[in-house]
Amino acid sequence: MQFNVAAPLKEPTGATREYDLDDDLRVEGERHRVTGHVRFDRTPRGILVRATISGAMSGECSRCLRPLAYPVDVTIEEEYVPTVDLSTGAQVETDETTEDAYRIDARHVLDLTEAAAQYWAIAMPMAPVCAEDCAGLCPDCGADLSAAAHTCSADSGDARWSKLTDLRLG
Repeated sequence: MQFNVAAPLKEPTGATREYDLDDDLRVEGERHRVTGHVRFDRTPRGILVRATISGAMSGECSRCLRPLAYPVDVTIEEEYVPTVDLSTGAQVETDETTEDAYRIDARHVLDLTEAAAQYWAIAMPMAPVCAEDCAGLCPDCGADLSAAAHTCSADSGDARWSKLTDLRLG
């Protein structure tokens, strides 16, 4: 997901370029196939990137541990600023407005990978489920509660508290 932006950096503010995206994205060591659309807008300081990226993630249900796949859709809007002045080759100094911005490298290559990976990680659900009504697993025997009628010895209670059943209040 690298783009040479030397030509757009030579253009006046407001110039745009658009590209379709079909690439691999590595997030936390896993490779994901992603598609989408990227638009570059020339700004006075650099390039404004607007991208929509779609892909799929596989994992397991946080309740019943069944394997599942779910879509991940990401919308990116970030400004990239150059590290080197295109016309002079001089190093571009950073200030408080650009110190946290993504950077275009010295060869005028804008690498969308880091921003896409960060946005992807944020878009992933914290606890994915196979279905909203997934009952999960029995905490005592580990049986799938969504399956057939569940019966286990957990209903009898903890033997250490059995004396409390004899307690009569009132």
